[in-house]
Amino acid sequence: MKRVLVIHGWGNVRPVGHWHRNLVTALRQQGHAVAYPQLPNTEFPNLADWSDVALNELAMLKEVSDDELIVIGHSLGTLTWLHLALSGKLPERPSRVLLVAPADPDLCGEVPSFQLDMTDSSVRAAAHASADATLFVGSDADPWTPRGVAATFAEPLELPLVTVIGAGHFAGEEGWGPWQGILDWVLDPTADLTKR
Repeated sequence: MKRVLVIHGWGNVRPVGHWHRNLVTALRQQGHAVAYPQLPNTEFPNLADWSDVALNELAMLKEVSDDELIVIGHSLGTLTWLHLALSGKLPERPSRVLLVAPADPDLCGEVPSFQLDMTDSSVRAAAHASADATLFVGSDADPWTPRGVAATFAEPLELPLVTVIGAGHFAGEEGWGPWQGILDWVLDPTADLTKR
C-alpha cells in the first residue's frame, strides 16, 4: 500500500474528470490510502490555511501505517509543498515528491503569502532535506512558468525535471483527465510520466 497526499492548485475545486481526481479514485480503488483535501478559499488562498490542512492530512496519513509516503503537488500546490518543506513542520519525510506544473512565484502577486525566492539557498536545502527524492514535471509551454520550469525551479533548486511536450499547465480544460503515466509513477518511480 502507498500513502499519498495530493495538493491541488489555485482555483481547483476537485472537478470530475481532472487528472487529480482520476488518480485519487484509481489509487483508492487499488487499496491505497489517499488524502485529497479541498483546500480552503481556493479563489483567494492563504498559505497558512493551506499549510494547516496539508499538515493535518500528513499527520493523519502517518496514523494509517508506515508504508511509503508520496506527495504530489500541482501548480500552487507545488509552492505550498516547498513552503512546508521550508517550515520544518513536516510530521515525516516522504520517500517521493512529484511537483507538477509549478507556478512561478513572480506570478503570484494576488496571493503574496505563497511567493518564494527559488534562488535562496535555504529553499534548495529544504527541498532536498524534505524528501528522499523530489521530481519536477513541467511543460515546454506553460503560461504559469513563462521562463520555463528548468530555469525557474529545477536548476536553482538542483532537482530533476521531466518535460512533457505540449502539456500546457496540465489543466483539465487542456485535456488532462486520465494520465496513465502518473498512476504508473506512484506504483513505480521508474515509470514513464509522459505516457497518457
